[in-house]
Amino acid sequence: MHALNAHIAYQPGITAVDTSAAEVFAGRRGVCQDHTHAFLACVRSLGVPARYVSGYLYTDDAEHLASHAWAEAWVGDAWYSFDVTNCLARPERHLKLAVGLDYLDACPVRGMRRGGGGEQMHAQVQVAPLLQVRQQ
Repeated sequence: MHALNAHIAYQPGITAVDTSAAEVFAGRRGVCQDHTHAFLACVRSLGVPARYVSGYLYTDDAEHLASHAWAEAWVGDAWYSFDVTNCLARPERHLKLAVGLDYLDACPVRGMRRGGGGEQMHAQVQVAPLLQVRQQ
């Protein structure tokens, strides 16, 4: 996890959701989904079962709220979290929404549209510690 974080610099706007782990590793830049895909490729090559997780990460900065991705790997007899982007191995600030083999399996929104016309989607998310929510 730490080696991947050092090798792949966090830089938004460089990759897309269909960028492969090999492309990210070679380009050395990407975002959380890229860190996660690279981690999955590495641990799976070692024979370790691993899965992609999407959700949200609580931070003290409300302006930094966005969907997030990390990995879970089966180590010994349990699933353990690995957030390469933030070098976190304990999911104390993570809100898990979906789990899958990769981004496509666990993406925040997925669907199919038929016909013409346009579309728009607006979503609002608030992530706060449980104690803070109970006091509101």
